[in-house]
Amino acid sequence: MNGLYSSTSGPVLNITGSGTPEGYITFKAMPGHQPRITASGNVWNAVSINGSYIVLEGFELIGNNANITYEKAFAIYTEAANGGKNWSVYANYNTNGISIGGPRDETKFPHHVTIRNCKVHDFPGGGISSIQADYTTIENNVVYNNGWYMMYAGSGISILNPFNSDKATTYKNIVRNNICSSNKTTIPWISLKRLSDGNGIIIDVNQYPYGAKAGEGQPYGGRTLVENNVCFNNGGSGIHSFLADHVDIINNTAYHNGTVVGYPDIFTNQCKDVNIINNIMYAREGGDCNSRPRSATEVYSNNLYFNGKVGFQGSNDMIADPQFMNLSTDLATANFKLKKSSPAIDQGSSLKGQYSAVDIVGTPRPQGGKPDRGAYEFVSENVSTSSSTLLAKAKVILYPNPVKEKLSIRLADHQSSPYRVDILDTLGATVQQQTIAPQTKELDVAALPAGLYLLVLYQKDQGTSVYKFVKQ
Repeated sequence: MNGLYSSTSGPVLNITGSGTPEGYITFKAMPGHQPRITASGNVWNAVSINGSYIVLEGFELIGNNANITYEKAFAIYTEAANGGKNWSVYANYNTNGISIGGPRDETKFPHHVTIRNCKVHDFPGGGISSIQADYTTIENNVVYNNGWYMMYAGSGISILNPFNSDKATTYKNIVRNNICSSNKTTIPWISLKRLSDGNGIIIDVNQYPYGAKAGEGQPYGGRTLVENNVCFNNGGSGIHSFLADHVDIINNTAYHNGTVVGYPDIFTNQCKDVNIINNIMYAREGGDCNSRPRSATEVYSNNLYFNGKVGFQGSNDMIADPQFMNLSTDLATANFKLKKSSPAIDQGSSLKGQYSAVDIVGTPRPQGGKPDRGAYEFVSENVSTSSSTLLAKAKVILYPNPVKEKLSIRLADHQSSPYRVDILDTLGATVQQQTIAPQTKELDVAALPAGLYLLVLYQKDQGTSVYKFVKQ
C-alpha cells in the first residue's frame, strides 16, 4: 500500500523463498497505490531476490545519492583500495536498487525472476542487476541516476554470469521496454583502479561462470533478448554486450551516451553470435555510434547512425538524422518518438526474429510496409489504431497467467462483436490465430511449447491491444 518503506540495516525486502512453475510469488503495488522503497546506511541491496519463480512489480525505489558527496565516496574507495574492511560503512556508498542473485558463495542461483513496471533511481550502486541467475526478465522499468558513487562499476541494468538451470538454447533472459538515463560511474572500479561501466544496459560475461577465467567452466547456453529500450545520457554505453554470446539487440534507441568513459552508444565487445539490428544510435558530439566487431558472428544490420563516428557499417545500415520529436538529455522532456519525415520509418529488417512484434508502448509492428528502426514504431495520424487506443487495453483480463492448457479471457461487458486473437512468440512469429465469438471465454493453448508469448487482440470498437502471457 501507499507508504515509504525504508531500511538502514539490511534489505527492505529480502526474498529467499520460491514459488513454483504453476504458482509464481508476486510482490506488487496494490491497485491505485504507489509504495516507495528507500535504503541507506548498512544496506548493500534495497531489494534482494534469491528465490525462484518471483515477480516484483510496481514499486518506486529511491537511493541515497542526494546525501552523498563525491569527495567522501572517493575517500571510502581509497580506504578500501588500501585494505580497509569497514564494510558496514562502505555499504552506504555502494547500495544497489534491486539485486537478483549475487557474487557470493551462498547465492541460491535463482531463476525465473521478473522485474517490471518499477522506477529505480538515485542509488549510489547499480539499478537492477542479475548475477548468477537464469530466466531473468527486466521489462517496462524506468532506471536513472544510478551507479554514481560505487566502487564496483555498476550500471543501470546488468546481467552478469548467468548460469544454466537447464539445457535450453532459446531466449532465457529478456531486457525490454525500459528507459535508462543518466546512469554513470564517477568512482574508479576497485578491481582495475580506473573508471568503468556506468552503462544503460550491459549483458556481461556469459562465456564462463562467475569466478572462472576464459576457457574454464561451462559457458551459458541460453539466448538473451534486448529490445525496445531507450538509453540516453549514460556515462557508459547505452547498450552493450561484453564477453557475452548469443545476444540479440533489436529495435533499441540510444542517444548521447559515453559521457564519462567514452563507450559507443551500442556495441559488442569480444562476443560471438550477437545481432545488432534495427537500432538507432545518435552519438553525443565527438562520440562513437558503435565500434568495429572482432568476430564475423557479431552482426550489424538495418541500423541508423548519426552525429558520431561509425566504427562499422553492416548490411542496410544508414547514416541520417532520425528526427526525434524532442531531442533532450532531460528525462522529463525527452521524446524519442519519430517525426513523420524520419528516415527510420519502414526501414527496419522484416525478417523473422530481426524485429520486435510490438514497440516500447505496445504498438504492433509493422505499421507500414516494414518495421521502423528504433524503440518506437511510427503511428500515422491517419491510422485508426492510435497510440491512445493501443494503450487503452480495452479492459481485458487474462488468467491464469502462467497457463498450462486453457487461457481465460475476460472482456469488457459491452463487447458484442466477434474479435480476432493472434498469438506471437518472442521472435514475432504468429503461432496461433483465430476469430472468436464474443461469448467465448477460453483459448486452448495446450499445444504451445513452454515460453513467453504475446497475445494481440483486435476488437472492432476498442482497436488493438497487446498482452503477455507465459505458457508452462
